[in-house]
Amino acid sequence: MAVNEPGVLTALTDLDFDRFATPAVARLLYVVGIVLIVVGYVGVVLVTFSRGFGLGIAALVGGAVAAVFSLLLLRVVLEFLVAVVRLSQRTRREP
Repeated sequence: MAVNEPGVLTALTDLDFDRFATPAVARLLYVVGIVLIVVGYVGVVLVTFSRGFGLGIAALVGGAVAAVFSLLLLRVVLEFLVAVVRLSQRTRREP
């Protein structure tokens, strides 16, 4: 974290929009996304195993691929947003 990046609450309460909340919020969103992907994967696997062993194995393999792809997509989107904000911070002209 850079020294001049505000915390989440500081950035969210900046009514003049002088500080960007994206870098701080991206970390939080990534952790929440990981938790939701893992919980969803485990839930789908448990439900499909209760409906049949073959379906459970298919969900175990297919769900793992889908979970990794979802995590990768989440990471790419968040990195893109942070990169755009950092580019904006570096090219901003001060009045």
